[in-house]
Amino acid sequence: MLGCSIACGGSPAQAVVSSPTSDTATQNYVALIRSFWSDILAADEVSLGNIAARTCLGKTGPAAATNMEIVDPATCRERAVAHVAAQQKFLNGLDSTPAPPKFAAADHVFRTQIPKTIADLKAMISAADTGSKDAVVQATTVFLSDMIPTVARAMDDVDPSVAHGD
Repeated sequence: MLGCSIACGGSPAQAVVSSPTSDTATQNYVALIRSFWSDILAADEVSLGNIAARTCLGKTGPAAATNMEIVDPATCRERAVAHVAAQQKFLNGLDSTPAPPKFAAADHVFRTQIPKTIADLKAMISAADTGSKDAVVQATTVFLSDMIPTVARAMDDVDPSVAHGD
């Protein structure tokens, strides 16, 4: 679903500038962000053509209109469950990986937004359980509004070597 930003115009490995890695705390924090991004891409199954964007939003490309025919609540549910695991792992990682002072603003974003996105993902799962394609698209849209651009930009601030999607 965040990977939807890839299908909708972002890039999973777009070089911007090299990442800051001046000290161990910075290296550990950047590694946490990179792991989270990798987990997001895996949850979206980006290597298989961004299944989450198709099944949760009905999107087949960056400028594509929503096509309700391809929204698949059951598959979207699987992607949302994978995202919950990735987001919970990241939230737990934040507790054991102190943010260097230069990442305090990004850390604040993660600590305030990730609990919201986890709740959004759980709402997506509930919507998928109803079988309603409209409910899935609406719940996914709420999730994305809490994730993009706020969390994605905070990830860019920590690891500018990758564009995390806007």
